[in-house]
Amino acid sequence: MLVKKRFQMSRSCLSPASRIRIAADVHRHSTSDDDSGCVLEEYSWVHMYFACLPEDKIPYVNSVGEKWRTRQLQYQLPAQDSDPRYCGKLSAEEEAELTQFEAERKKECLGRGIIKQLPYDSKRRHCHQVSAIFH
Repeated sequence: MLVKKRFQMSRSCLSPASRIRIAADVHRHSTSDDDSGCVLEEYSWVHMYFACLPEDKIPYVNSVGEKWRTRQLQYQLPAQDSDPRYCGKLSAEEEAELTQFEAERKKECLGRGIIKQLPYDSKRRHCHQVSAIFH
């Protein structure tokens, strides 16, 4: 009981940066020698980016945010868009086309995005696809 309580206390005392670092280390997929595994050491914008997200959207390990991120990825990249097993009956030609499409998409479109910090602008922004107003 005491060990469990200490673990919970030490876990709750972690800073958001430490929790992000832990999440980065657990989900590390890179085999690069120059990859420290610590996102915060490699990218200066990561802390600012995560600080802007609501707490329930930050993908800490085993968190609501991690589950939300997984659901978002499943929505953005559904299985039937990349694997013939998740499609209805495809002809051999359609299956080959899907396989080629997926290979080209991975090569050209998937990977790291670019995040840029915009200069402060006091004008209010409205996205036509979202009912919220952004600053």
